[in-house]
Amino acid sequence: MKQSDQCFPKPQYSSAMRALVRMIGPMYLRLGEGISQVDIHHKQILDQELHAFKQGKQRLIIAFRHTAKEDAPAILVGVKASHLRFLYGRDVLNWAGKVTRFLFPRLGFVAVQNRYSNREGIDLLKGELREGRFPLCLAPEGQVTYHMFHCAKLQAGLASFALWALESNQEVTILPIATGYAHPVQREQLFSLWEQKSSHTLKSKEAEQALDEAFDYTLSVVAESFGLVDSKKRSFAERRDALCTQLLEKGELLAGLEHEANNTTLDRLFALRYAGQDILFGPQKEEQKRKEEAQTFLKYSQVVDVLEYLDREYGEGEAKQIRHKELLLNLLDVLNRVEGGSINTRYTPKGKRAHLLIGDPIRVNALLEASQSRKQRLTRIDRTIYEVLQKTSKELESIMLPLSE
Repeated sequence: MKQSDQCFPKPQYSSAMRALVRMIGPMYLRLGEGISQVDIHHKQILDQELHAFKQGKQRLIIAFRHTAKEDAPAILVGVKASHLRFLYGRDVLNWAGKVTRFLFPRLGFVAVQNRYSNREGIDLLKGELREGRFPLCLAPEGQVTYHMFHCAKLQAGLASFALWALESNQEVTILPIATGYAHPVQREQLFSLWEQKSSHTLKSKEAEQALDEAFDYTLSVVAESFGLVDSKKRSFAERRDALCTQLLEKGELLAGLEHEANNTTLDRLFALRYAGQDILFGPQKEEQKRKEEAQTFLKYSQVVDVLEYLDREYGEGEAKQIRHKELLLNLLDVLNRVEGGSINTRYTPKGKRAHLLIGDPIRVNALLEASQSRKQRLTRIDRTIYEVLQKTSKELESIMLPLSE
């Protein structure tokens, strides 16, 4: 048995734990996640799809945009008509605290590991999708992508889940949800906080120029902190990608990992992350030196985790104030990761308002043709999910636009 096989907590759903979470959920959102309220837009669509699921008319998979650490709690508490079976990254239980380690398995949530198949978890998911006890809820982007109004590339998995659900001989629906947060903090406050954290005073008070300078300086901080090569003659995207590549190379060398030529940044990031997690939290006893090495290359992976998503051009959308806040929060998070932090120590303003926008349901049965191969079916499902999630994210921006004025 591989070491990773021994690290998956077995889901053991408890109705008592579900009742407890429903009772204390709103208080946890407010005190633990800093969310003052959850607004669900197009709630009638959500209610209709959940009602059809409960009547046994369809299998239901909820696909949500993963824009922040708070997404799953906001959805779990905000969706009151049904319990949801969430998929979550296996490493979450290592950093999210004792309460999470206790609750997640007892809520029936299923731990998964990107780029790795766990037989027990797969069998459980297949059974759930065929029998339909609870709607399955997952983030097809694979991890937090830090941008509310732009969908990142989807990771493999959801389309296969949809095909497994078809084996129930029922209608299969994928319901998209865009997630967003209206932060009460002002943009100027975030600029000031970035100046404090970076120990750098911005020359310009004009937002666009100040952002350009903050992005440039943040990359310089990453390069100097880890002894990386950084050429300012390159474009921002080229500099960012070069720094990510160097950090991954340093981490892989220390971890003893090799990557294939066609591996993406995210492929390499997941491999590095789980290698370190298994050393620190796996069942095998590791030497102290090896644990220290794992902590070092996990720090590299933490920086890449947010650095790879930095996108200066993202600030040019309609809801400019909101987009600028997102960008500044991401720059602050890069500094947090450089200092040894993680997503769990990411700065997130208190009193924010969560927005969940329910998108157009995707009827999987109607998408597919009998003559299509399995590969063609997977491609068609993935392409449709991405298009609908992107559309829903843009619609969310229109809804949140007045909040930026």
